[in-house]
Amino acid sequence: MATLRNREEAINTQFAVLISKLGTTADAETILIHGKHRPDLLLQVRGLRVVIEAKFADFPRAENVVLADAHKRVRNGIAHIALAVIYPKQLRSTPTAKIIETLEHTKLRYRVVSETDESEDWYEGTPSSLMASIRRIQQTLAKDDIVERTAKLLSAQLDTVASLWNGQTGTCNRLAKILGLEEPDGESAEKASERRESAAKVAALVLANAFIFQEQLSISDTRVLTLQKLAKAENVAGETASHWQWIWKNVDYVPIFQLGERVLDELPTGMDSVFAINALLSEAQSICRQQAALRHDLMGRIYHWLLHEAKYLGTYYTSTTAATLLLKLVFTLEWKTDFTSPFELANFKIADFACGTGTLLMAGAQAITDRHIRDRVDQGMPISEKDIAILHQTLMQNIMHGYDVLPTAVHLTASTLALLAPEVAFRHMNLFVMPLGLDHQSPRLGSLDFLHGSEVKTQFALDDSQLDSVRTSVTRTSFSNAHVPELDLCVMNPPFVRSGGNNLLFGSLPHDREILQKELSKLAKSNQVSSTAGLGAMFVPLALKHLKAGGRIAFVLPVALASGESWKQVRDIIAQNFSLEIVISSHDSGRPNFSENTDLSEVLFIARRLFEDEEAGSTYYVNLWRNPHTIHEALNTASLISDAIQCINFQEGQTKTVRIESGVVGEVACFPSPKLQSNWTNAIFAQCELMKAHWALVQDHCLETPDNLKSTDLDLCRLGDLGDIGYQRRDILDAFEVDKTASKWSRFKAYWNHDARKITTIAQKPNATLIPRSKPLPNRKLKDPHAIWAKSSNIQLVSRLWPVTHRIIAAKVSKKVVGNTWWAFDDSKLSEDQSNALLLWMNSTIGILSVFGCRSITRSAFMAVNKPAWLNMPVINVRSLSDKKLETVSKFYEDVDSKEMKAISQLASDNTRKRIDEFLGEIFDFPDLGSLRELLAREPGISAKPVDHTSFL
Repeated sequence: MATLRNREEAINTQFAVLISKLGTTADAETILIHGKHRPDLLLQVRGLRVVIEAKFADFPRAENVVLADAHKRVRNGIAHIALAVIYPKQLRSTPTAKIIETLEHTKLRYRVVSETDESEDWYEGTPSSLMASIRRIQQTLAKDDIVERTAKLLSAQLDTVASLWNGQTGTCNRLAKILGLEEPDGESAEKASERRESAAKVAALVLANAFIFQEQLSISDTRVLTLQKLAKAENVAGETASHWQWIWKNVDYVPIFQLGERVLDELPTGMDSVFAINALLSEAQSICRQQAALRHDLMGRIYHWLLHEAKYLGTYYTSTTAATLLLKLVFTLEWKTDFTSPFELANFKIADFACGTGTLLMAGAQAITDRHIRDRVDQGMPISEKDIAILHQTLMQNIMHGYDVLPTAVHLTASTLALLAPEVAFRHMNLFVMPLGLDHQSPRLGSLDFLHGSEVKTQFALDDSQLDSVRTSVTRTSFSNAHVPELDLCVMNPPFVRSGGNNLLFGSLPHDREILQKELSKLAKSNQVSSTAGLGAMFVPLALKHLKAGGRIAFVLPVALASGESWKQVRDIIAQNFSLEIVISSHDSGRPNFSENTDLSEVLFIARRLFEDEEAGSTYYVNLWRNPHTIHEALNTASLISDAIQCINFQEGQTKTVRIESGVVGEVACFPSPKLQSNWTNAIFAQCELMKAHWALVQDHCLETPDNLKSTDLDLCRLGDLGDIGYQRRDILDAFEVDKTASKWSRFKAYWNHDARKITTIAQKPNATLIPRSKPLPNRKLKDPHAIWAKSSNIQLVSRLWPVTHRIIAAKVSKKVVGNTWWAFDDSKLSEDQSNALLLWMNSTIGILSVFGCRSITRSAFMAVNKPAWLNMPVINVRSLSDKKLETVSKFYEDVDSKEMKAISQLASDNTRKRIDEFLGEIFDFPDLGSLRELLAREPGISAKPVDHTSFL
């Protein structure tokens, strides 16, 4: 028997070598060989783990055994894909030296099992055919968003069920109370209706979640009824309530089944409730047949869609694909932790201070599992079900820490994390419901209270009783102070909303809002963060406070972090304390976001906290042209990005295109880590060639074009060295009323709005008059109109821009003006010829590139160019031009200032812009800018369209 086993292992080892050889033909494919312990073979194919289970044909019940093993590998999360393989018995007698040669041409029998599907029959084919099948499955999985597909089906069922209760005000109000969605003081009828609708939907979700968890428990605990058996009961509702009570009293999992039972108790007797419960039970059975969906935060995805309350808390939940991409990359980086050892991992701490339903924590658990399996395989260590069970226990009891203000969200975090291994018994989880509001007139700001220390007494118990603290897990709720350990990794997608103006921050607490905002402002000031950046900015110093040296942060934040003026202090905190390792921005015009329920542009970033006296390293900028749509596509993309990073290997200025069969996914570039007072400019370019051209312009004051190997030195200076910029729109309106009809005479003229149909040339005229105010606007102070007017000017620079239709970057108005979408630039230090030269420069392709590189982005191609950005922008030093050149420039200016220009998005075919570029090229001796015009026209931030990489060919 030992001889046969040794022979099988020899065949497996040689098969691994052959598969490895075949695998090298596929991009981003790493083969992990494991011949000594089960599984027989573990491969990594473009981010997916593939197990091959093999037996000889003469092994007793060989097909049943390997197929069962394959199913087990996928079900236990060891693999995304498993192949059951049967060797022909003749292979046993093949000489060892000829095994690979024989295997290459041997027909094997195999069957495929994946997270979403299984082949109906056994196939026959050579190892090459088997490898081709693996690639096809990987491609199929990458396109199949099992979570979204399943979520939509369940969500539709929840809508149907909730509609049965929506008209029952009493039922919905009772449900809202036990779900933590109680009626606030002064609630409007519209908000009350939204709250009751949310309560009905979340209640239906709680029931579905409990049904799903029951089915998963029944696999390993014979005392727990299967849903199939439960469905046969004469009174399904009564039997369900009774069985759930038995589970939480005798098995545990109190938060899931006790809450489910309480929801059932609040439902009215009648056919509507019978139909609802039966429908949810049936849908839960369908979902349990899709194990992959349960491993990737299915319930969190649905919760994100359902909950109206999220709007009032300014919360956008991370998409599962973004979470997968971010955390997978985090754990491809170097760590000092031994990921093979659950005992050492017990000291590794991860926290999410705004965990929501646990999407990022779930992705973190998956990524650590990937790293654990891979590292064990690399070191020839076994991978058994017991190993994975110990790892899951360590993840939930020791590693993961989650904090949030919504009790129902934390409930779902507990259950979704536990669904990774429902057969594993957890003693506790480190999940906490944090207080938000006034506690005996003391303001409580949820997790931000941890800015004061590592321990906080929480406020509400999950059963709604007033208690000092709450700690929840999948098994029970206990009362202990919320504590934050010293962290190795802080992951977060914090709430974004700002405290100023008529926005949603603390909107769910209207009577407490003013006090809470004051407390937030005080915290922002003490932590050197601008309160105008929004609530999300506060979580960066919070993470810093609790992160150990060498630890990392992995955040989702608005793209304004990269270049927004209000985020400057946050960038400085990161520059001072971290090495910014990876910044990922989406230039997918259809999906610039990484969160659900928003079209706001966002960035993902990973940064490592520096040790004392350590210098920051290089930063990799990942500019996605295609934002992954599915979890498996995200795994593939993460694998490709990781390979690109390894290929660049810290060579600053180097770039790498990331490709798949269907085209370009994006690009990766390596540049020095941003310094103090610096933007993350490279994150706002989709194309690396433009990124490099802008970097050369700003850092080295030279012009580089993709089609010219030589760079041209330029005499540049800050725009602020040539003049000052006037007041912003709010200040102007504090001093003046605007008369757009100009029906009343005033010596104060304005250049108001930016009508792309009318503003087509550099030369412009005033289009409105200003009337000094006699009394201030509500809640504002009256400003001196003469002080405002003192900053008026003929030259106007854009402050807001929609490049899809707008044409002019800098205009020259016939009279001095101020404007609302323009900055008045004081050119009194310059001669008229010098001003004209500056206007030409600003409206050239180089001017557009400069503006594009310092813009603040909101969504799509909408952008703002703030006052500091203009003042620090490098422009041609017109003061150094000779009188002869200035005379030549001025004559040319007079020839083109009234020539119509096309939209900036069409600059590649704009003859006027081309004439300006060619003229400036002659004056300053630089090459043709045609390549830059083409590249800029393809930028999604200018065209609002995807990058057309096929046009590069």
